[in-house]
Amino acid sequence: MGLLDNLLGAFLKLTDPTPEFHRSRCLLEKNSVGGCDKCQAVCPHGAIDLSNFTVQIDETLCTSCGLCTQVCPGAALEFPLGPLQEALHRGKGQVRCSQAHGSGEEVRCLGQLTPGLLAEAASRCGPLTLAHGDCARCKIGGESVPRQLQQAAEEARRFYPALELRLTLDKLPGSPVGRREFFGAMLGGAKRSAAELVPQLPIPLEEESPELPAELRLRVIAARRAEEVRWPKIQVAEGCTLCPVCTNVCPTQAVSREREVVEGLSDEYVLKLDVAACTGCGACVSSCPPQVITLEQAGKEEVLGEKLELYRGTPPWYDL
Repeated sequence: MGLLDNLLGAFLKLTDPTPEFHRSRCLLEKNSVGGCDKCQAVCPHGAIDLSNFTVQIDETLCTSCGLCTQVCPGAALEFPLGPLQEALHRGKGQVRCSQAHGSGEEVRCLGQLTPGLLAEAASRCGPLTLAHGDCARCKIGGESVPRQLQQAAEEARRFYPALELRLTLDKLPGSPVGRREFFGAMLGGAKRSAAELVPQLPIPLEEESPELPAELRLRVIAARRAEEVRWPKIQVAEGCTLCPVCTNVCPTQAVSREREVVEGLSDEYVLKLDVAACTGCGACVSSCPPQVITLEQAGKEEVLGEKLELYRGTPPWYDL
């Protein structure tokens, strides 16, 4: 793909108010038992249709409030998180929505702030202050935004328990701007304008796996800075048949099934879990045929360590 194609694609995305949809991470597309309708349920404008067993977003109804990206258990719906992360950093943990009074760093709607963004910003900036307007009369997000934001913050505390969040209708407190900050802001504005003309750049990372969705990478960054975490993980009990269902329905490929050759014996299969990729969505729990999977909590060492071995054995079925 050439530069012209990249620029055209970026322009089309900028004029498209809808979040990007990743089919491979959607529980509905994965045929998870029980499915998922969280995005449709939270949308304040009825812009999401699931009738064809996939996510279809009506561009004429979508306002880019971002609430669907907050609640999606597989990070299947997402806006570019880099600019939102940058706004939180520039504001030192203080941002306002586009309908709030006053000045300061601005995002279109606070509904776009996902648990990963909140956790990473809190781990870097400390207590967060988010200013919003009259949500009940807002045409972008609606009255549910403050409540959903508090729920997103509670989810974020699994990855950074020390997160403190304050929502306010007041103007954000200002701070003196010196010459260095003034020219820095001008340079930052120029960089942001240029960045909007090229495809999304990856979020700056430390040692995080590039194959993880951006939302999960932010969570891992926050976890590295936390003293302890309450990250979700799964456990597999006796009775597992080593069938591929859990690996098939996992939206983030956190669960994998590997075949190991044992000399002189039947081949063994091993279920492994990449804890950092687990969102606690529960798809594997509800879909497991023998119902031997449960949700648990993982510590920081497990999140940042190697894959966990969940179960090992010789399956009682013909090799699939």
